[in-house]
Amino acid sequence: MNIIERQTELGKSLYEINTNTVRELAELSRENVEKYIETNRTFGERLPEVREVTTLMELQREYGETIWNNARVAVETQNDILRKAFESSRDALQTAFGSEATEVNEVAKPKAKAKAKPKAKAKKAPAAAEA
Repeated sequence: MNIIERQTELGKSLYEINTNTVRELAELSRENVEKYIETNRTFGERLPEVREVTTLMELQREYGETIWNNARVAVETQNDILRKAFESSRDALQTAFGSEATEVNEVAKPKAKAKAKPKAKAKKAPAAAEA
């Protein structure tokens, strides 16, 4: 495969990787917003049941833990998506440029050095012409 074909394949691969990554991140964001809305709805429905300060504080603690766990899972999932994209990009770059060095070395064999031309000798001016 020549350099132009490898570069074309690299461009296609990177485009697909980027497209899939953005799609997965958008899907993750959509799911996170839905979880956040559902969590707020669930805890909002439980508010009328609160009759004491201790119950309110327990509800707030539970709400905070739920939001924290959802955020932690979202960040871990996002990191996995980005790690996968990075690894795929690295593999695509290695495919495009990895074998290039060996091919270039095989094609560009050292050439024989050309011999230097002997320098021309300077002619001496006749002594009679000087006078």
